[in-house]
Amino acid sequence: MYSKFFSRSWKLRVLSLITLEVIDSTNQYVKLHAHTLANFSLIRARYQTDGRGQFLRKWHANNNENILCSLFITTLDDDSALKSFERKILNQLFSFFKYYGVDAKAKAPNDILIDGKKISGMLIETKRTGTKLEYVIIGLGININQVHFNDLPNATSLALITKKHYDIDDVFLKFQDFLSVLIDEKMIK
Repeated sequence: MYSKFFSRSWKLRVLSLITLEVIDSTNQYVKLHAHTLANFSLIRARYQTDGRGQFLRKWHANNNENILCSLFITTLDDDSALKSFERKILNQLFSFFKYYGVDAKAKAPNDILIDGKKISGMLIETKRTGTKLEYVIIGLGININQVHFNDLPNATSLALITKKHYDIDDVFLKFQDFLSVLIDEKMIK
């Protein structure tokens, strides 16, 4: 089902990247392919037909205007390690936005806000055996160039805030740089 949408795959630093043109959900793709994915695989979609957020909410995003991705991790052993890694991701997201000249804040449980408006969301899903985490999927949606958000008055994007249009691939490469900082050599198995 997904192979017809496959665009390209390559190694970036220690991340394995798969870019898909169209997908229902990057988190769903990871769940279906978890047995074949490498630790710290990053799955990117240019468009999601069924993107999800917390509590079964939909994540609406226009085609090729935003960062839509999921990070697959197999080396976080327990909830403490997961919480620590989640905080590190939030800090890197704050640094990523700071790079573009904007200050972001977290709103529990999974939103990133700028000036009180949502610019990003994170959906964390896990698979467990008892108390041990088999794997973690961290889905991220970051609004970059989208300027119209139907029926979502509290949504914003980097383009709306900075009054600039961005090359989405350049922004995604910068985002990967910020993500790559998180990966400790000890975590790679």
